[in-house]
Amino acid sequence: MREDIRNFNQEELLKKFKGLQFESYRARQVLEWLYKRDVDDFAMMSNLPRELKEKLGLYFCIEKLAVEEIKTSRDMTQKFLFRLKDNTLIESVSIPLKARLTACLSTQVGCKFSCTFCASGSMGFKRNLEACEIIAQFLAIKKNVPLHKVNNVVFMGIGEPLDNYENCLRAIRILNDPGCANLGIRKMTISTAGFAPAIERLAKEGLQIELSVSLHAATDEKRSELLPINNRFPLKPLFKAVETYMALTKRKVTFEYILLGGFNSSVEDAQSLIRLVRGLNVRINLIPYNPGPARGRYFSPTKLEVLFFKNYLAQKGIDVFLRMPRGVDIAAACGQLKYHVLRKEKQNREA
Repeated sequence: MREDIRNFNQEELLKKFKGLQFESYRARQVLEWLYKRDVDDFAMMSNLPRELKEKLGLYFCIEKLAVEEIKTSRDMTQKFLFRLKDNTLIESVSIPLKARLTACLSTQVGCKFSCTFCASGSMGFKRNLEACEIIAQFLAIKKNVPLHKVNNVVFMGIGEPLDNYENCLRAIRILNDPGCANLGIRKMTISTAGFAPAIERLAKEGLQIELSVSLHAATDEKRSELLPINNRFPLKPLFKAVETYMALTKRKVTFEYILLGGFNSSVEDAQSLIRLVRGLNVRINLIPYNPGPARGRYFSPTKLEVLFFKNYLAQKGIDVFLRMPRGVDIAAACGQLKYHVLRKEKQNREA
């Protein structure tokens, strides 16, 4: 059975080539075509002998992501909708900011965790992505946004990265490999809904990867309403895992806090949040809500709510950053474009 060649780092591919009696330097040539020259077809690798190309096709494949749709926002954020080999859909987003381009990558087809404000969970869970499918998103963005170098990656598209732990970590190590994408480990961020045991496991990996935790509320009651995972891993064990991560990695952790108008934006909510994080080496990433299919249940906060909440935290000595939503006009929040496309496909079938 053929395996996608992007599932191997340089050392593994060298060993594989040696076992197949291919010259080892050919592995480095193939990786250069994949990661430096954006070529995803053995036939197009012009410095490889024809006989080797044919043999590579017997043992390896390079499964292509079919670009279903690309939408470009007024702020130049781009949303990519990809169709996979099994006809399922995933999303990725490219976010330009000055000299930096961040790629947000999906790790699962669908999501198990059904966060009430998020479009991804409303479509159910299908399967985990393989490492090569995660990497393929990075390479597709790199190829389709040629004027910018992809120098940051966030695993925060559709799915829970830490629920697909092995494949996600393999993708990270391959992207970090100097013989592959050579992306700095501190340029990658795992965003989790709060999978506490996996956070503790990640802390012991010896990686300096950034960790971002979706908090969104500072009491168990409100957080459980927003994120059902909080019923499994409430705030106390979650913060224990985060503190373990900080202790072992010496890294600051970011807490994402989506500000929902009239729900988690009061002075009492701000005070609860301050009590929760005071004394910890963390940053609060404050994000005004970008409405999706759940519109009507939750609302965007007013400008007054946003400014009050941010300033209140800052005045109490909390490290807080206001991150304005990007790509609102193209449904760039997780799962929104996929949701609209699947709904349209369903309507066409029923017509």
